[in-house]
Amino acid sequence: MELNQTSIRYYDKRFSRLSTGSETADAIVPDTFPDIGRVVCAYGMAAVRDQSPQSGRLLISGMVQTVVLYEPEKGEGLRRLTVPVSFAHIEECDGMDAETVCMVSCKVASVEAVAVNSRKLSINVQLRLAVDGYCMTACEITEGTDDPSVELLCENATVTLTEQVCTSPITILDDIAVQQAEDMALLHASCTLRPGECRAMRGKVVIKGEAAVQCLALQQDGAVRVLSGTTPFTQITELPEANEEDQIDIQLTVREMDCDVEQDGVLSYTISASALISIRRTHTLQRICDLYVPGRTLRMSEQQIALHSTPPFVPFSVESSETIATAQHVSHVIAAEAVCCGVKRGSENELQITAAIQALYLSDDQKLYAIDCLLPTTMPCSAAGEISGVELSVRAAAAGETGLLMQLTATGAVSAESRVAFRHISQLEAEEPKEKANETTLLLRYIEEDQQLWEIAKQCGTTLDAIRQANDLPADTAQVSHTVLLIPIQI
Repeated sequence: MELNQTSIRYYDKRFSRLSTGSETADAIVPDTFPDIGRVVCAYGMAAVRDQSPQSGRLLISGMVQTVVLYEPEKGEGLRRLTVPVSFAHIEECDGMDAETVCMVSCKVASVEAVAVNSRKLSINVQLRLAVDGYCMTACEITEGTDDPSVELLCENATVTLTEQVCTSPITILDDIAVQQAEDMALLHASCTLRPGECRAMRGKVVIKGEAAVQCLALQQDGAVRVLSGTTPFTQITELPEANEEDQIDIQLTVREMDCDVEQDGVLSYTISASALISIRRTHTLQRICDLYVPGRTLRMSEQQIALHSTPPFVPFSVESSETIATAQHVSHVIAAEAVCCGVKRGSENELQITAAIQALYLSDDQKLYAIDCLLPTTMPCSAAGEISGVELSVRAAAAGETGLLMQLTATGAVSAESRVAFRHISQLEAEEPKEKANETTLLLRYIEEDQQLWEIAKQCGTTLDAIRQANDLPADTAQVSHTVLLIPIQI
């Protein structure tokens, strides 16, 4: 029998996960630096240099530029020491191959610097890696047959498929004048990419957004100062498959950031970022629920095909507050940041998030201290669907005699993703019927409870139309109850 087959090609989102990794390194204090008295704080900026998808795994490597701030044994003000730490991470991913389109976001969750002695540091870097992977999938589904002898029970199923995925590099550069910034030394820099408009236009995709940069810098007098700036950007990517009516989604991540405070008081930065662009299109396909040939036995070979349907992403924002203990009374909070290291649903209406917190503050005697911790928190979230792209921001304030009140905000997106089942019938044959007298007889049956007309026709070896015509039923009648049916059967 001839079958109506439809070929489907789309990108299946095979994995989306958060994972952690750690790297350690030892550093010797240069001869020109004084001995270590107390480590005040340590920060790190991660740069992803390479991501290589292979069969069943993803190799990620790069460098973390760590900065350690310490007090010398004999005073003499604060000293800044830089230590590069390389990293390599392997992510096991079933179904991955060299053609998989991947998006990797690597952030430094924490840097722990411990003075082994007055001339040596042991550094441990905790990394948070977010990995998304899309694999090209090709399959066939059966939407029907042209053979009039086959009775088909079908329904329309709507699926939204990701038909194109690609990555595009973005470079953002800016110079920002900073007042009284001469002879500053950079401690730490972070960047948040905020997507704005994203649309398709004549074979191109236009991306607009802004990069929000925040830096910590050490002044000559030993004070730590916060510098910030925002740079708008526009990126146009050639994508011949893109049409104006397409649904476009965008994910942005920073791969590397080069930031410095120039001698003339200019904050200069270059941001190397990556954009993951996906095109989604909605299709209505016919799904075969059941089929038979009246009075004959069907033999068929088939398999179930599950298409990954991804409806539009819906943004969400939720908040929570937690208090963490400090060893001193907090006089003034200089800066605080948070990195999401884990997220899952605790229940239908809440998220359980693990946040890596780092806060820098002054005590009552104006000495500089830092606190690093992993903070589990629960946030109310009624948005339903698969969670993706969770980012954290935090505001910190003094709480009580020895504490910090952390007000956390989590933003991200949810999508009611689903696997929609279809049938792929590769072979369909009907056994030859036994010899019949080619006459029609009527079967009388009382239907007590609700019963599908399709099931009655299939059991009795007749057709829906034959039952409807014999009983003067409307053409859209699907079920009957508490009635007597005349059922015509070929004999």
